[in-house]
Amino acid sequence: MRPHHFPSSATAILLAAGFLPSPAADVTFFAISDIHYGAVSGPKDGKPKVTCPEIDTINSLPGTPYPAPFKGTVAVPRGIVMQGDLINDGAVADKYPTQWANYIADFGVNGEGRCKFPVFEAIGNHDVNENLFVFNKIKERNLTRLQLKHIGNISPNGYHYSWDWDGIHFVNVNLFPGNVWHGEADAYGAGHNPLLARDFLVDDLRKNVGNSGRPVVIVQHFRPIDENWWTFSAADKYYKVLQDYNVILILCGHQGGGVNNLWRGINWVSGNGELNVFHITPDNQLLALSHSRKNWDKSMRKNIFLSHATSGLPAVVNNGDWASNISADRATLSGKIVHEAKSPTEVTVYWGTTDGGTVPASWQNSKTVTGQKAGAVFTTEVANLKPWETYYYRCRASNAKGEAWAATAVTFTTGGILPAAWQTAFVGYEQRPGGGVNHDNGTFTVRGSGRDIAERNQPIDNFQFACQTLNGDGEIKARLATLLVKTRQPKAGIMLRESLTDNSRNVALLLDPLTGLRLSSRQQTGGNSSIATDNSIKNAPCWLKLVRKANTFTGFMSADGTAWTQVGKEVTLDMPPKILAGLAVTAGNRDESKLHSSTFDHVMVKGIP
Repeated sequence: MRPHHFPSSATAILLAAGFLPSPAADVTFFAISDIHYGAVSGPKDGKPKVTCPEIDTINSLPGTPYPAPFKGTVAVPRGIVMQGDLINDGAVADKYPTQWANYIADFGVNGEGRCKFPVFEAIGNHDVNENLFVFNKIKERNLTRLQLKHIGNISPNGYHYSWDWDGIHFVNVNLFPGNVWHGEADAYGAGHNPLLARDFLVDDLRKNVGNSGRPVVIVQHFRPIDENWWTFSAADKYYKVLQDYNVILILCGHQGGGVNNLWRGINWVSGNGELNVFHITPDNQLLALSHSRKNWDKSMRKNIFLSHATSGLPAVVNNGDWASNISADRATLSGKIVHEAKSPTEVTVYWGTTDGGTVPASWQNSKTVTGQKAGAVFTTEVANLKPWETYYYRCRASNAKGEAWAATAVTFTTGGILPAAWQTAFVGYEQRPGGGVNHDNGTFTVRGSGRDIAERNQPIDNFQFACQTLNGDGEIKARLATLLVKTRQPKAGIMLRESLTDNSRNVALLLDPLTGLRLSSRQQTGGNSSIATDNSIKNAPCWLKLVRKANTFTGFMSADGTAWTQVGKEVTLDMPPKILAGLAVTAGNRDESKLHSSTFDHVMVKGIP
């Protein structure tokens, strides 16, 4: 990897005066994903794929003309980037060795396979297995790439890597840019472990890109919009890393999508068995063209810059660490000046209940902050916000050279109003922003994400909880007023719970629109839950009641709040005298991509002498 040299003061003066030419790159590379060696091509012949038919096109494409209106011919590619799903059955022990052998026969490391060019591959979900077979094969190939000086940095575990082409920095984070599977790809278990990819990305960009502003390309398998494959909170953490850098492209695979997509202001390209051709031109443009069935297809063209010094930007600003210390009527908003062409730079923070874009007059509120240093996150307090409301905010920087905005607005949701003695929390791994509870005129609105409550073989729960303390014998009673099905399998109801830890003992009476009422109980901390169902009620409104007498818990349902019918059998559960009684809502998603809201009224928590 070429070391990055910051310009001397004399060079910086010449650059600022316009006496030195802008740096230029001339990089051509190809990308293809989801080859799926071993996949059966169709029910008629039933033959597994043993070769990649696109290799003939890859080898013959250099020297052929680009389609109009693009000029010139396709250059010899620096390499072929593979965005995962190299084989089809990475978890099937009697299949993956043969499928992998077929892959490397086609795609060597340095042109020794049927493909004539160097190869840089990532892992896909079809490649993964808890025994890391394909991961470890790529680890071996990475050592060869390092010896050939094709790459310059490898993660400590040997799986993730980065390299440079003409000052363009490429980082391969494999499956997705997370650190752990639990809570970041929870739906698919330990087999989808990202193996500290985000930690590698953070360290690699800090050391090899820094505040230079040079272009970055990220390679991963899952698309940034695939929230049913990796969680929204993991994507948030990812974007907080990227927003400090000049990311010109996210290159991914998995489910396709073409060459002209935008995620939080960043272009992403995804192929699925389709060849994509990229050219970074000497006049600082990024061209992306798809090549399908031996013909050119869709294309994308965008201007890029190769350093902050030559970008022409007055400053680069982002939204820092986003919103924090959020209450019902105030929040702390943050920002960060990444680069400034001329000091001092003044930052204005805009916020409101609608996104005003890059038009200051379209924002409802603004506040100017001065004296900020480039590279340091600053904060500003905003007050007089409305409770239980979603806000947008965005930073704008200005100096003698001009003005610039953060790439996108960030949203945050203020807290709701709760009665005295009530609290709310999300139980489980990190949830999608925007959840919470609001109480208005006797009605509780509970909104949250979450995978499930009392899911089979899962020792944890994921849900939004509004609760108060119940000491000794007592009961909680409520009418579940609404449960609109807008997520995969939402559940809403009442719960008696030992604590807010995700694996604590509890009893819950929940309405599931698919199966009816569910009386669930976790009798041991960290254990599985037992479930009794009653399908006589599948829709709200309905009345629910849980009663505790010593260590005996009983659930009841009612159509009118007067005549009660027991649900399932009594549950014997050893819980301490002081527990939590409250309202529980889960979106029932195997990710955090959506929020579910339910309303409750006639809520009563009381002790029984």
